[in-house]
Amino acid sequence: MAELSVTDAMLQRGSVRAYTDQPVPADLVNEILELASHAPSGGNVQPWKIYAVTGAVKDQLSQAVLAKAAESPSGDKPDIPVYPNGLSEPWRSRRYACGELMYTALEIGREDKMGRFEQAAKNMVFFGAPVGLIITMDRALCESQMIDIGIFIQSLLLLAQERGLASCPQTSWSMWSGVIRETMDIPENEMVLIGIALGYAAAEAPINHLNQARAQLSDFADLRGF
Repeated sequence: MAELSVTDAMLQRGSVRAYTDQPVPADLVNEILELASHAPSGGNVQPWKIYAVTGAVKDQLSQAVLAKAAESPSGDKPDIPVYPNGLSEPWRSRRYACGELMYTALEIGREDKMGRFEQAAKNMVFFGAPVGLIITMDRALCESQMIDIGIFIQSLLLLAQERGLASCPQTSWSMWSGVIRETMDIPENEMVLIGIALGYAAAEAPINHLNQARAQLSDFADLRGF
């Protein structure tokens, strides 16, 4: 494992959407998850629950979600919305620019509806990553614990980057909560919050070299009393 500072891991990390078929060993997945569990959480409640899938189990999940998407494109019993209705500015423009940059890199024009559909469907196979993570939270908990899970996820992503692994957090998996619970025998009391693709990046894939814009510090930070 190459030495990598937190700063380097933060700057190098990106959402990778094309992977090699190199497997990720179970002990490496366990190591990352165990270290990520040291993330802080309010009252140390540690609200995260992780399901890691690979091989035939991952394929079964993906096929079930793809089949459900064919009959119900808008989702299946989603526990949380991916975006609010009527996303306003500046968030709407940021989301639009993100998508346009990705489709431009893939040379998929706006008029190519089938090409865009096929690319979107890759979400449901974890973009070909050898490992998929599904993260859930008990319904007895509340929004504050979702913040804790967000901290856990960022910790996981940076730990994976340090170990040479690529990742992509995918909120789209929350759209398919019903079929995910059914296929994976997840209890009804667990909300499906997010999926994460995990594996080794396909280095030459154009989609893995996007330079997504970031807001200026002055757009989101308000320092007072300094």
